[in-house]
Amino acid sequence: MKLKKLITIAIFTFIIGLLVGCGGNSNSSTSTSSKTNSKPLSQEEVEHMFSNPDKFKGRSIDIYAKIFVEPEKDDNGTYLQAYADPKSSSKNILIKINDPKLDVKNEDIIHIVGKIEKKFEGENALGGKVTAPVITADKIEKANYAEAFAPALKTIDINKEINQNGYVLKLNKVEIAKDETRAYVTVTNNTKDKINFYTFNSKLVQGTNQIQEGENYQANYKQINDEIMPGVKEEGIVLFKQVDPKGDNLKLHFEGSSENYELHFEPFTFEVKLK
Repeated sequence: MKLKKLITIAIFTFIIGLLVGCGGNSNSSTSTSSKTNSKPLSQEEVEHMFSNPDKFKGRSIDIYAKIFVEPEKDDNGTYLQAYADPKSSSKNILIKINDPKLDVKNEDIIHIVGKIEKKFEGENALGGKVTAPVITADKIEKANYAEAFAPALKTIDINKEINQNGYVLKLNKVEIAKDETRAYVTVTNNTKDKINFYTFNSKLVQGTNQIQEGENYQANYKQINDEIMPGVKEEGIVLFKQVDPKGDNLKLHFEGSSENYELHFEPFTFEVKLK
């Protein structure tokens, strides 16, 4: 996967040159094309667009992507290369926008609203054929991984807290997505000693099934620190693998400890009703 990314980066400067060079003409052709068919692409059409961008030239598109090369800028605009599927480093797209002050950087997740301009074709460093859709963006906004690539199918607001000896653990909400389950947790240390919270001790049970801890390195979700000093509040996401949103209720178990070994803690247990 690293080789694939490096090969793509190797042609990026050349691609940017093309985007800058053809900026004026491409905008006018896109505008003409969009008059004949300005209907936004459906999700199914977006999938087909990657194999044949020219078929959808001039069509509106609303898509999320993750930038994987530092943006290029000139007096006329900002030029980006991003993956619409960052988990597999695929669905490469080229984006240009008439905003030289756009505040984005490498690794940012962005929401793009614009039009399909054309298909870019070129060769990578190994002589292989490279194709990618070129999008002229009307608007680009920063987004987060959950809303872009793992939207919640079901959200359950809990807002319940358990206080043991000044160690306060609050379960704010649970989001069930297609491939993962997110528990939004707040830990507050109202004791006089350092307390500990270890994510790997957390458990999720649905019916007779214990759901494994999840991993998503692309998401960069906020984590709760293992060690929490007195008076400090920590918020973060505890990640698990997917559950059945139409299945049995969930039981979440979290564990905590203190540097004061005279304090005793039971597991912090929450029930999440799905029905």
